Amino acid sequence: MMDANACGVVTIHPQGTFGPKATGEKMNKIDTLIHRRANDRRKTAQACVARILLNAKARGVDISVVGSLARSSFRVHSDVDLLIHGSTDPARRAMVERLVADQLRGTNIPYDLIFASDISAERVQELLNDCV
Repeated sequence: MMDANACGVVTIHPQGTFGPKATGEKMNKIDTLIHRRANDRRKTAQACVARILLNAKARGVDISVVGSLARSSFRVHSDVDLLIHGSTDPARRAMVERLVADQLRGTNIPYDLIFASDISAERVQELLNDCV
């Protein structure tokens, strides 16, 4: 489970559960397998995102986690959505893209980089409001 405050600071809680088990329904073998894979994938995504945020902060880049991972609804086929704040000169954009690609390489987890400067201020706020 992840919590994000209004400033875009994200706290990752690894104990979140999803699927039928979380709602008290009986799980069959396929549900159990899907549930296990979703939780493994979520944990991998959370660990990668924690490293991304740490590395980005060290480089002076402000990133907010948005989408299903921020809402604690990350599933087997979910991707990681990251909102990048600040200037987007070509060198900075390339650095952010490399940083994210390096951390998610080999995980089979797709990602979307959303540069705040490429979208309206209203859309940025919608994305941030959706993850809180």
